[in-house]
Amino acid sequence: MIISRSGRMLSVTALATTLVIASGYDHHCGLGEHARVTVNTSQTGRVPCCGGALYQDVMLKGATSDREFSLSNTAFPAEAGGVDAFLVPTSCQKLFDGPYPGAAPLCTICSGPARPGGVASRVKLDPGTYRVYLQGYSNVTSSVSYLVDVYIWDYSCSALIG
Repeated sequence: MIISRSGRMLSVTALATTLVIASGYDHHCGLGEHARVTVNTSQTGRVPCCGGALYQDVMLKGATSDREFSLSNTAFPAEAGGVDAFLVPTSCQKLFDGPYPGAAPLCTICSGPARPGGVASRVKLDPGTYRVYLQGYSNVTSSVSYLVDVYIWDYSCSALIG
């Protein structure tokens, strides 16, 4: 039996497609932002002045097993000073000891810092509860508002968030 070159290519492509689907890595929908968890001033209040900090625990999960998360810190242009956002384990009660920025972290940082108006790189994390930690700058002399989003990226075929 003689198989033409195009026939071999078709056979190889079919075999590869079958193996990918069978292995559970069918990414035909592509990686995209499908959900978001928001933490804002109305939930926990303003970050206190002079290097104060706040945190809120959030449940993060994705629709597929290969999810990723990114941390976004929306700046408030009318606010003086700033606050950086971090994603840390829930065991972290105090992230920095000393003036911020500049102090070394006391806990593991999963993602961040997301500076005002910035986005931290996407990270792969297991689903679960994490802490969004909001660290104010030590040189700021008033409390600070914030709006932080954790975007959930996965390969699900659900609608993208806008």
